[in-house]
Amino acid sequence: MAVRWGRWIDHLPLWIALGATVSTGIYEPGELAIMATPLLAAGLIEALRWDFSRHHRWLEIGALLFFLLDLTRGRGVFTVAIHTLFVLAGVRLILPREIPHRRQLLLMGFLLFLTTAIGTTDVLFLVWTLAWSMAATLALLQQSWEPSAALRRGALSRPPYARVPLWVGTALVLGAGFFVIMPRLSLGLRPGLFLGASRTLGQAGLGERLDLEGGGPIEPNPEVAVRIVPPTGLDPTTQPQWLRGLELLRGITLEATQGFRWEPADLTPPLTYPALGVGRPSQAEFLFTPSPHGILTLPAGLTQLEPADLQLTRGPGGSIRWRFLRARTAPVTVTWNPAQSNPWETRLSPRRLELLTRMEHGHDAARRTSFRLAPGILATPQLALALESALRGFTYTLDNPSGKAANPLEDFLERTQAGHCEYFASAMALMLRARGVPARVVNGYRLGPWIPEGGYFRVSQNEAHSWVEYWHEGRWWTSDPTPQGATPLASGKQSLGALARWVDALRYRWERYVVRFSDQDQQTSLSWIQEHLQGWQWRWKTPPTSTLWCLGLVALVWMLWRTRGHGQPTPEGPGRIRALRPLLRSTRVQASARPGDTARTWLVHLGTLRPERKEALQALADAVDAQAYGPGNTAAAALAKTEAAAWRGWKPEAATSRQTSRRPA
Repeated sequence: MAVRWGRWIDHLPLWIALGATVSTGIYEPGELAIMATPLLAAGLIEALRWDFSRHHRWLEIGALLFFLLDLTRGRGVFTVAIHTLFVLAGVRLILPREIPHRRQLLLMGFLLFLTTAIGTTDVLFLVWTLAWSMAATLALLQQSWEPSAALRRGALSRPPYARVPLWVGTALVLGAGFFVIMPRLSLGLRPGLFLGASRTLGQAGLGERLDLEGGGPIEPNPEVAVRIVPPTGLDPTTQPQWLRGLELLRGITLEATQGFRWEPADLTPPLTYPALGVGRPSQAEFLFTPSPHGILTLPAGLTQLEPADLQLTRGPGGSIRWRFLRARTAPVTVTWNPAQSNPWETRLSPRRLELLTRMEHGHDAARRTSFRLAPGILATPQLALALESALRGFTYTLDNPSGKAANPLEDFLERTQAGHCEYFASAMALMLRARGVPARVVNGYRLGPWIPEGGYFRVSQNEAHSWVEYWHEGRWWTSDPTPQGATPLASGKQSLGALARWVDALRYRWERYVVRFSDQDQQTSLSWIQEHLQGWQWRWKTPPTSTLWCLGLVALVWMLWRTRGHGQPTPEGPGRIRALRPLLRSTRVQASARPGDTARTWLVHLGTLRPERKEALQALADAVDAQAYGPGNTAAAALAKTEAAAWRGWKPEAATSRQTSRRPA
């Protein structure tokens, strides 16, 4: 049975490596299909027990042709190498394999798993790591057990599979200990650097521009963009005033239009941090997930970012970006003052004013709809409120029914009246411009749900949002015409189930206390341990002195008994062979080795005492000779242990009495 399932164990590390690769989400479905096909074919052939040994040359030629063809597709050397490794592993699984070939398979599985390790730091990858460690341990155990099992007589014993979880668990505990005490290292590798990573077109997410044309349905994207952690001791559910300024997180402002596309303008002034001024500031820790554009989404009224040495730069559209792409989640302490919304810009130049009121030929539908929804001459606040209220009567959908129309703006306003936030924001900004009000579109995020299990707000790419800012009385005012449901604070538990919240909280703690475990965290942890050890008190009564002396004496006797003979010189004859020492101890009363006995003569003598063990003793003698005089044989130790077990409890007197009783009268 063990040998039968042993061949399937060779498949296991490769399948787990494939599963870990799929879980990263950085490969396209076509690439994943290429990786899975060789393993599926090998599994089918293994199940049907087909023999392809005669066709190994054709399989090798096919693998070479696949490599050359894949190389010509221009997918990049990294992706081609991964594809080729999967194909070679499939070919190796299809063909008959010996121990060296099985070790090659394990090495290929390790290389494939290692390439996945570069691409993620998520807590789910810890599960895959443990699974792969278990599979690799099973494979190594099977490979070391089969050679010795093939030389044994009688029924085969099963490999000690039950010990594998213990071994892997011990390695995990040791690794956790070294993780805490070893110096901190940081390796800045990103999966996006490798070619072949899957593209996120058609998925929800923050963009650097807005385009109403040519878009299809938008797919949900639950990838976390930022987690917002309130100060210690603050509960947003009981102190809602702290939430002011967080409802919309600003990313980039879009002021220039080209047809139905909004882009950042060169005239947009960079974002500056004003003084705190009046009002009570708020503070939180923002944990930003790496993104291709590196834009930081921040609350309105931003006053300070800490630490001061952050590698940041001011980009187009008033955005703040990482100077270099981050390799992992980065914490930033953000201070903002909700009473100071966009105070850094107090006037518009004539060029800015012309840019912010520009209309193009395709925008006529916005002009018509503006006067239809808000007729007459209205003050700017009343006009904005009327347009916002009217647009909120439209239907919000990610199906994008107007995306393929010749004039998507006109189709949205006059036919479908249904779309996503980009349509609502673009339409309202153009309707305000049609009435002479400077307006622009802002891309960012809505505040996501509150995760009570982790104590933070979770903002995913699904919360990516577009809204409108219009100019009035020397400052920018915010208007969000997209239909809204319940507030995030009220809908947080409904939007995410209990299991999803616990999993996300686990990922947050993994990111915080494992991935971002710094030297400061290390010092804090060690200080905490030292403080609690110093304040720890022994609450048990000390045993009497006589009891302690008795326990010590028992421990000393036990140690002396366990180590008896360890200090004696190595005996002559069979005792020089380590594998035979268990058998020597088992037979020291019945048939101890005589002076001048070699291992073989002593084993032959044992065979005369127990004729039923003669064949097993002969096999042991051959294995001992191979170990002592030949290239080596790992079966000698296993055979000697089995033989020693067979001699336990055997007495020469019992054997003699049985032989006497069988003699005829």
